[in-house]
Amino acid sequence: MGRRAWTAVSLVAVVSIVLGSMFAMPLVPASRASSGSSAPVNVGFTFSERQAGYLDVSWQKAFEAAMDLSPDLVRLGAYWDRIEPTPGKYDFSDLDWLLDHVPAQSSVLLTVGMKAPRWPEYFLPGWLRKSVNVPAGGNISQDATVRSATLRFISQVVQHERARTNIKYWQVENEPLDPSGPRHWRIDSGFLSEEIGLVRSLDSRPIVESMFVDTSPLGALPPWHGQIEDEARELLGLADVLGLDVYPIRPMSAKPIQLALKWPVWLWEPRLRDLRRLAQSAGKQTWISEAQAEPWLPARLVTTGSSPSRNAAPNLTASTVERLQADGFHTILLWGVEYWYMRSARYEDPNWWSGMLPFFRDSRSQSGSPGSA
Repeated sequence: MGRRAWTAVSLVAVVSIVLGSMFAMPLVPASRASSGSSAPVNVGFTFSERQAGYLDVSWQKAFEAAMDLSPDLVRLGAYWDRIEPTPGKYDFSDLDWLLDHVPAQSSVLLTVGMKAPRWPEYFLPGWLRKSVNVPAGGNISQDATVRSATLRFISQVVQHERARTNIKYWQVENEPLDPSGPRHWRIDSGFLSEEIGLVRSLDSRPIVESMFVDTSPLGALPPWHGQIEDEARELLGLADVLGLDVYPIRPMSAKPIQLALKWPVWLWEPRLRDLRRLAQSAGKQTWISEAQAEPWLPARLVTTGSSPSRNAAPNLTASTVERLQADGFHTILLWGVEYWYMRSARYEDPNWWSGMLPFFRDSRSQSGSPGSA
C-alpha cells in the first residue's frame, strides 16, 4: 500500500476515534410498535461452556440458570478439540449433556466445523494443530489435512446429533469468511460450500451462516462497505439464513493507547437495514446472530473483576435490542449470558441478569437472580 493510501487510512482512523469520542452516547430506544410488523420476536443467546470456564463458574450451573430464562433459541457449539481429543475417538458427553438440558419450548442452533463461538475462534484438536503450518492471515482451508479432518468431524457430529428434534438449525462454521483468531486465519467460500453440501447430504434442516458487521465509520466507506455487501451475497448464496454479528462498543488498541469506543446507532443501523434488504431480495431470512450484551475490552475477553465495566451496561443492550426489533429483525441472539451469570453468582450483582430478563418468557427467575455458583 502506497504512502497516500496509508495516509487516507490513518486519517479515517483518526476521524473514527474523534467520532467515537464525540458521539459515545446511549442508544435511543426505539418503540417495538414502530417496526410496523406483528411478527413475533424470537430472543435467545449463545451459550459457551468454554466461556463459563474462562469466567471460573460452573458451566452446568450457568447453563441451567440460562435455561430457566426459557429462551426461544439457544446457540451451542460443537467444540472439536473436546469432542475428538484423539484422532477418530469421539466424546460427545458435554455436548449431549447440554442438549439434554434444553427445555422443550426452546430450539437449538448447533454450530459445526473448525470454528465455533468464543475465543480463540478455531478449535482444532492438539493432534491436528501441531501439524498445521498455515501463516498468519492465511487460508487454513487450503491445508489438505485440515480439510479432510474437518469434513470427517462435521459428518460425525451431524450423524450423532441429527436424531434430536430440538435442533432446528445447523450453523456451518462461525463467521467463516472473516479472518479471526490469534493467527487471523480465514476459510474460503469454496470449502465452506463443500462443508454445507456435506451437512445438506446428511440432514434437511436449514443452514445459518454468520458474518461480523463493522459498526465503526469505516464500514460506511468504500471499499469497506462494498466488502461487507459482497460477503453477505456470498453467504446468502450458500445458506438459508444470514446471521449478522453486531457490536456497537468496540475496543481499539494502538500502544500505549487503549480505548473502548461506543459507536452511535446512526452509524451502523443503516448498514444492517441494507443487509436485511439484500437478504429479502434473495428470499432469505436475516437474524442478529450476535447482539453485544457484555463488555468488550482491549486485550481481554471480558472483565472478570468485581467492579462493573463502564464500557457496557444493560440499558445500552436493551436499547440496542429494541432498536433491532423495531428494524424488523425477528430473531435476536444475545452475546454474554455467561457474563450475566458470573456477575450475579460471584458478585451478587443482578443488574445484567435483571436487565435482560424482560426479553425472555421467564417464569422461574423473576427475582432477577439466577442463584449462586
